[in-house]
Amino acid sequence: MTLSVNALPDDQSSIRRMMSQFFDATSDAVLFLNRDFIITFLNRRAEEILAPRGYILGISLWEAFPAAAVPDSPYWINYHRTMNEGISTRFEAYYGDPLNLWFDVHALPSDDGIILFFRDATRGRANREALVEKTREVEQQLAEIESLYRTAPIGLALFDLDDYHYVRLNNRQAAFFGLKPEEIVGRTLTEMAPIEGLRELFDQVAHGGPPVVNFPLEGALVTDPDDYRYWTVSYFPVTGPDGVIQGITAASLEITQQKKAEQALMESEKLAAVGRLAASIAHEINNPLESVTNLLYLARHSNCIEDAQQFILQAETELQRVAHITSQTLRFHKQASSPQEVSGKALMESVRSVFHGKLVNTAAVVEERHRDAPPVRCFEGEIRQVISNLMGNALDAMPHGGGRLLLRSRKAFDPHTGAPMLVLTVADNGSGIPKQILEKIFRPFYTTKGIVGTGLGLWISQEIVDRHHGRMRVRSREGKGTVFTIALPYDAVSR
Repeated sequence: MTLSVNALPDDQSSIRRMMSQFFDATSDAVLFLNRDFIITFLNRRAEEILAPRGYILGISLWEAFPAAAVPDSPYWINYHRTMNEGISTRFEAYYGDPLNLWFDVHALPSDDGIILFFRDATRGRANREALVEKTREVEQQLAEIESLYRTAPIGLALFDLDDYHYVRLNNRQAAFFGLKPEEIVGRTLTEMAPIEGLRELFDQVAHGGPPVVNFPLEGALVTDPDDYRYWTVSYFPVTGPDGVIQGITAASLEITQQKKAEQALMESEKLAAVGRLAASIAHEINNPLESVTNLLYLARHSNCIEDAQQFILQAETELQRVAHITSQTLRFHKQASSPQEVSGKALMESVRSVFHGKLVNTAAVVEERHRDAPPVRCFEGEIRQVISNLMGNALDAMPHGGGRLLLRSRKAFDPHTGAPMLVLTVADNGSGIPKQILEKIFRPFYTTKGIVGTGLGLWISQEIVDRHHGRMRVRSREGKGTVFTIALPYDAVSR
């Protein structure tokens, strides 16, 4: 196809005018060159781009734009090819000073020369380059995210809502099962982890309920049903643009080794508590046994049957005391397999009886007050361990020559939920705890007793109370004393 405007007769000026108006109305710049590369026509857009400061009509293209006249420039090569060979060419090229623009040029042959259609491609080119750079950045970010996802130290997985199939999962999640991710994709949640209550957690999230955050999960997996394990899990909904839930994402951190270490520490602390109480218990048993020995000696050598009977009755009383101490000691360290109902008074008195010898030696005055309160359902051996730890700390903090130990139990109500609770209080008028230390007392291995303390007592006590869904609070003033309060819900135990 060839085009020629100059071929129009001079008397057809109206047609020339119409065509000029047509070219001026186009968004592209239009330029006509005769066979000597003289500019014979340019539309308004071409004037705006190429001649903002001068008149170039009737001037050689190479004179008007000398940078294009370089033999190896794309302008020189393509314009000559179109002019000499009659071939349409299209190219994109940069023109420097004074234009400093990128052009998208389309050169068409005509009877009298060539017609150039071109547009300013600078912004478009910059946009494309920016898009390419943005795409590269996004791809790099996606690669980094994918790398983090695959190598994250916690298990990550995505589930659909159709029976909760694995859609994708990372290496750590697959490692829980000892498999590769591709061996798990497509299998269902309960197929891989038949843990009681797990599906109900997913149903909660899938039906628009609150997300599950840092939930303690325990059980066995299908690939190793004999290995009981522990996790902290979080489940969140995945929504589409319309806000409709389309899936569930899961994050799982296995804490089995941490749990086993905690359990070992607790057992270690329990054994340490037994050792600390052994001397007190031995003293408590030794005193009545010495009395029994003396009373039996007196009864055997007495010539009066009434006196002998009286001695024997006294010996029987002392033996009952020994039996009571033994019973309380065994009960104190009994690990119940199921929770028991026990009153606050019984918990306090059983621990106090074990500390009877230490109370006498320190000349401590014990003040007890137990208001009417129903028994609480708990693992009583564990709660006795907590009370024992608090009572032992209180006696250690008391001044020489005696002090006051206050033991209280009462019924109260949770200020947030209104649920009934049993409140136990152990208070003393000892040395108190400095403010800077008070913030650290529940940390594991933190102790102010030097080599005598393990630093585990209060930490484990806090763990026990937390497992009973209770709360432990402490108030203390240096030089005035300390008050520990334990609040236990009546229906808190679930294990």
